[in-house]
Amino acid sequence: MSEARFDISLPLPYEAKWREAYRSEKDDSPRLSSYQAPDGEPIPFIYKNLDFSGGQSVDTAEYPFFGLWSNETLNKKAQSITVHGYLRGEYYIQQRLDFLDALTVSTSDDSPGFFDHPLWGRFKVVLESYNIQEAANENGQCEISLTFKRAGVSLDKRIQALDFNELIKPEETALVAVEIFSEIDADAHFMSNGFGILKKKLLEITGSLQMPQNMLNSVLNEITGITNLISQGIQVPMQFAQALINTGFAIVSAVLSVGEAMQSIGKYFSGKNNKKDAALKFLSAYNWTLPLQASTVRQYNTQKAIENLYRIVSLCVSAKILSEMEEESRERMDGFLKLYDKLETSVNLENPDIYQAVMEMRTSLSVKIRQSSLARELSKRIETPIPILLLSHYLGCDEYQLRRMNDIENSFLISGEVTYV
Repeated sequence: MSEARFDISLPLPYEAKWREAYRSEKDDSPRLSSYQAPDGEPIPFIYKNLDFSGGQSVDTAEYPFFGLWSNETLNKKAQSITVHGYLRGEYYIQQRLDFLDALTVSTSDDSPGFFDHPLWGRFKVVLESYNIQEAANENGQCEISLTFKRAGVSLDKRIQALDFNELIKPEETALVAVEIFSEIDADAHFMSNGFGILKKKLLEITGSLQMPQNMLNSVLNEITGITNLISQGIQVPMQFAQALINTGFAIVSAVLSVGEAMQSIGKYFSGKNNKKDAALKFLSAYNWTLPLQASTVRQYNTQKAIENLYRIVSLCVSAKILSEMEEESRERMDGFLKLYDKLETSVNLENPDIYQAVMEMRTSLSVKIRQSSLARELSKRIETPIPILLLSHYLGCDEYQLRRMNDIENSFLISGEVTYV
């Protein structure tokens, strides 16, 4: 069975007949319910009642169709078990202490506890909460309440089991956005004006980056494609959307190519700053709105569609860049991912196709980052000697940390293999 999916069927019961499951014959000791902490001993208790719940996570949309609603099943809900019972007996106090010791042991998918019930069988569980009630007029016993989630498979194991090549990539998500935008009933004049503003936005982003003339010309050619559509009076939404996506990924290609080229010849800083600057420019699209005044419902719908398209394209472009930023420190990457979450939240995901594509793209980005060198010490070979202060700035690692992790003498120029975090 794949580690990414697991069997949620109930465990086998001890017996099919309830009396036999309880071992209620007088010659047998009765089978009690119990809880066992990881690497611990089972602590029995007297069973009172049990609640077992599960179901599906459902996204219900009540608009845009008046009087109707739609339900989209997203996933299965985690199965939950709440059990009530008693601790009771001559050595009740010691039993209660042992029980509390077991409950304070941390549980997880990789290190679950075990809940054993005569009629239900033995469950692997993660303890969510517990409660103990003791009354002065009921000496020698207390009432307990335990809430569990059934143990699943840890996120790390599920991600490791995923095939990165089978997940939706940013380019594929962008194509889904093109298909959705192509179906809108656009106001042609308003759409042309809107993409004219987007063209200026993309020129602004391109102008803030450092790249050789040939790469700059390649990006400008894609931007010119938007200009040509406007000047020719094209009224097909798909062509505008495709031109926008082509420009976005042309910028990405140039940024990533510059980073590799600059590093190979020793000009370290332009490539890295290009990635960071481009990512920040596109990640800031979460609060971008088209500065046009819509006068009709059709214009309003066109405006919202353009804004959402730009945010989706920005999300795709950002995902592509972030997946290649292996040189960034964990702290800085966390900052980028917070902005990514903010941008993703601003995207209208009512369409189930774009919802699925965006969610899979997020998973793909998570897998890529986890598989990168962010989780361990990094190393880079510096071909051309550079000052340690500039190296510290480029790697995002403190100068004194570099000296502690590497055999660096008092020289100011550093070259060769450098380890950093």
